Amino acid sequence: MNARQSIVRVYIVYMLILLFACGVISQIVSLQFFHREELLKETQKRSFSMKTIVAPRGNIYADNKQKTSLSLSVPRYKLYLDLITIDDFVFNSQIVNLSDSLSKIFSHKSKDQWYQVLNKQRSRGNRYFLLNSEVGNDELKRIKEFPILKLGQFRGGLIELSRNVRVKPFGTLASRTIGYVVENESKNPILVGLEGAFNEDLKGQNGNMLMEKIRGNEWKPVIGEYYTEPVPGKDIFTSIDVNLQDVAEAALLHQLENQSALRGCAVLMEVETGFIKAIANLTRNEKTGTYHEVQNHAIGLASEPGSTFKLASLMVALDDGKIKICDSVNMTGRYSYYNKSLTDGGKKYGKNTIQVAFEKSSNIISQIIYENYKENPQEFINGLKEIGLNERLGVSIIGEPKPYIKDANDPTFSGISLPWMSIGYEVQLSPLQMLSFYNAVANNGVMLRPQFVKEIRRSSGEREIFEPIVLNPKICKNTTLKSLQVMLEGVVKRGTAKNIRARGFDIAGKTGTSKIARGNSGYGDKYQASFCGYFPAENPKYSCIVVIQGPTRNIYGAKVSGTVFKEIADKVYANGFERRVDEEQLLHEFYPFSKHGYYEDMIVASEVMGIDIQDKASKDEWIITKASEKGIYVQDRKLIKGLVPNVVGMGLIDALYLLESEGLVVKVIGSGFVKDQSINPGFKVLKGQSIIINLS
Repeated sequence: MNARQSIVRVYIVYMLILLFACGVISQIVSLQFFHREELLKETQKRSFSMKTIVAPRGNIYADNKQKTSLSLSVPRYKLYLDLITIDDFVFNSQIVNLSDSLSKIFSHKSKDQWYQVLNKQRSRGNRYFLLNSEVGNDELKRIKEFPILKLGQFRGGLIELSRNVRVKPFGTLASRTIGYVVENESKNPILVGLEGAFNEDLKGQNGNMLMEKIRGNEWKPVIGEYYTEPVPGKDIFTSIDVNLQDVAEAALLHQLENQSALRGCAVLMEVETGFIKAIANLTRNEKTGTYHEVQNHAIGLASEPGSTFKLASLMVALDDGKIKICDSVNMTGRYSYYNKSLTDGGKKYGKNTIQVAFEKSSNIISQIIYENYKENPQEFINGLKEIGLNERLGVSIIGEPKPYIKDANDPTFSGISLPWMSIGYEVQLSPLQMLSFYNAVANNGVMLRPQFVKEIRRSSGEREIFEPIVLNPKICKNTTLKSLQVMLEGVVKRGTAKNIRARGFDIAGKTGTSKIARGNSGYGDKYQASFCGYFPAENPKYSCIVVIQGPTRNIYGAKVSGTVFKEIADKVYANGFERRVDEEQLLHEFYPFSKHGYYEDMIVASEVMGIDIQDKASKDEWIITKASEKGIYVQDRKLIKGLVPNVVGMGLIDALYLLESEGLVVKVIGSGFVKDQSINPGFKVLKGQSIIINLS
């Protein structure tokens, strides 16, 4: 290669370098003078962001003076440590003490491990070291008193980010009715129960905070003027009574387990207000055989109600003046329509009144309705609609179906539709819709909307009070209403539900047993058993419905659902109502229930009340009692000094005397008589030891 060629190559390289340099300079000039603002904005956008601060959600409370929480927001904190902010002298002199404190509350690392990791992160210049992501309020208070951290954010480096976690203190109690909300960014939120129905009130108003991006997806709050305080949500005060709710769920669960049933529900309502005091919904898990709240059957389970619907059918005929409950009918046991027949389950009740027919739940009621309305079936259907049985109740909780009561011109209306509808087939209502109708009968004909919330309250004290809402001021004539009430009382006194007759107060209601439809393929072998009514019959305070689907040991409403109804009614009365002494009932049934207790007290009480005693005791101080047909059976209850006594079945006064006499400290839960004790009888007594007795 000669010198000329070398010079040419040098010039080429020089020109290329010059062109590259010019390109770089031109790009710098372009960015500096033409795109400067755009780049600054982009830098700001990438480094800082306005983040939403979710407002504390309002709490949901039960209906009692103790302000019992059914659902509340509990704060949880994510804690970071800015290790560069801390002064060198402070860090070096107190790092050992801080490590020791952290190891006691965050025990997944030892004192030495915390010491090493804090020194290591500080040497790396970490200004956002994660301490823990799930810290409770009480823990946070302790942490803020730790060495170094108690100096505050700017000197101690502690950074806290809060969020709220929804908690149900009573676990699964009324969990489906309390409900939940699932927020979706791309879809509408999932709204369930009261949480969903009152979501706008509960969720409050979110705030804003300027956040600085540290690395990856980690952000650090910027303390300053770019902050909007969130507004907490309103608190919801429901009508649910936790004690009655517990009673309803326990009674329903016991019967579902006993019957190995598919599902069931129970609802207790205040007659004069329409407020729901308890609502239980349980479904069987076929794999485990256990029961859980999966769906709100009371609100959303539309089914053919069966014989409980007979009350509505007779109401229409009575109000139209077509029948009287004293009219005579002949209950032959079989009632034929075209090529179909209805029976009375193989029984023939013979000639008697319509009242007796209702009390026996005879299907002759289908014949009564058919004979009076076969020329104009729509007249009967219009009567049902005038009551309001074809309309939704408009309850606040999402999921209520529209009742199905078809017109005579419906394509599916056939020659047997009228008699079948009259006894609760070819119609569909939810349990809550049926309960509202029975509640209207108890409430002097006034139909009310069932409600779950009594009050909404802001933190400022501003209140929104919910009053009873009337859906139909008069469902029927007064004479009709009186006849219906007489028949409902007769069902429990003499009819299909006499097995649930209560002691000290009267129940009025109606049993129902119906086959469960399998869509368009007819009926299967599963039944629905129900009981709907109110108590006390003479001055109704509560109405209640119990519906159980798929019982396996018994299918009849009185045996399956009626017993649940009675247990709920008994517990309601035990917790605040004075029972009426029914002399006639005392004469014809077993002698009254007596608590275990002190022998001399029992003898005195029995003499004053004129109750026979079957005395098998050896005149010891303490006895066990049991009601029998011949009187109160009495036998000894053996107690040994120094051992924990058995107080199950005793009243509170006797139980306290025995336990405290042994030096035990007693905690009492509930009222009534002792159903269990936390320390088993026969254990050696430790003076000053605590024992819990549950009463019911």
